[in-house]
Amino acid sequence: MKDDQELLARALRVLARREGPALAPPPVPALLRRGRRARRIRTATRAAAGALLASAAAFVILGGTGLGAGIGPGIGPGIGTAGAPPSAVPAGTPTSSEGARQALDARSVLLAAAESAVGHGPAAAGRYWHVRARTTQPVSHPQAKNPPFSARVTNTQDTWYAARRGAPSRTMTRQDPKVTFASPEDEARWRRLGSPDLSGGKPSSNDYAMQLRFLIGSHSYTLRQLLALPADKEKLASLLRRLFDEEEPGDWWPGKPTFTSYVWATAQDLLAGPISPGTRSSLYRLLAEQPAIRSLGEVTDPLGRTGVALTLTTPGTGEGAGESRLVVDVATARLLAYELRPPGRSEPLIQTTYEETGWVDRLGERP
Repeated sequence: MKDDQELLARALRVLARREGPALAPPPVPALLRRGRRARRIRTATRAAAGALLASAAAFVILGGTGLGAGIGPGIGPGIGTAGAPPSAVPAGTPTSSEGARQALDARSVLLAAAESAVGHGPAAAGRYWHVRARTTQPVSHPQAKNPPFSARVTNTQDTWYAARRGAPSRTMTRQDPKVTFASPEDEARWRRLGSPDLSGGKPSSNDYAMQLRFLIGSHSYTLRQLLALPADKEKLASLLRRLFDEEEPGDWWPGKPTFTSYVWATAQDLLAGPISPGTRSSLYRLLAEQPAIRSLGEVTDPLGRTGVALTLTTPGTGEGAGESRLVVDVATARLLAYELRPPGRSEPLIQTTYEETGWVDRLGERP
């Protein structure tokens, strides 16, 4: 628990230095998303929520999970049941051992998703891109830096990203909180401390006058600019390579990633964001060309949806080590869930399930 808290705290300090003064609370997942990238860089990643230090005025990232520099949103258009127990079935849990043994290799999975993406794009663009995500992360104890018990808190965040410059955007955070203790003994320790509130605070709704932006590495993009990203794989690869070459090592923690990690981190968010079907397909094809990405076979996400878990691992035991997983519905090319696992952990440190995404025409409306 101590190592987990220090991991999150280090990432938040890095983000605070990069973001500048905070003008308003950003969406919960935005923060760790970028921290995740920096920490895991290749895998220690798509941001879950926690203490909010980053500036929403600088760049707000779609509700995801992680620790580091990378793009904003990470949302898959899949629709699930809000409030379902997020940790009931870890997203990396194979639906059957036989299915895991017969799993296709990652390249085959990614190419199949690329084909599906062409025919499963989101509806035509509207005034707002809406994302609903449910994130699980370690609790933040209100009275102690390192709580004497192990527990995780899960809550839901809705985000509406305005497509038009000057239009307001909105986030609704800390909805439907649920605290899960690691064991009855941990819950007993919590009760002996007076049962302090572990939900992270009351639900909050925030409107922003500025146009919220997305990140590819340290480069900011408006929603409309995301829609204009290349639909051709070679052109998209050329763009990402140029952006990667322009990255400054000082913007990354603990160091600048490899290009494979950069593409992985980008895909984690863009596949869930408002990109065209052609861009989504090309991104899957570009991922299929990257080494070290593995398929763990068919799994069930916390909402009971079936997908294939893809993973990228950074070996070792240091700050940059760990494993991140993306759970993809190959038939629709949707991103269902994201997980971050530090070395030696069977349970995710951070887990985000993307319940629904899509275009709407009014703030507060859902697809």
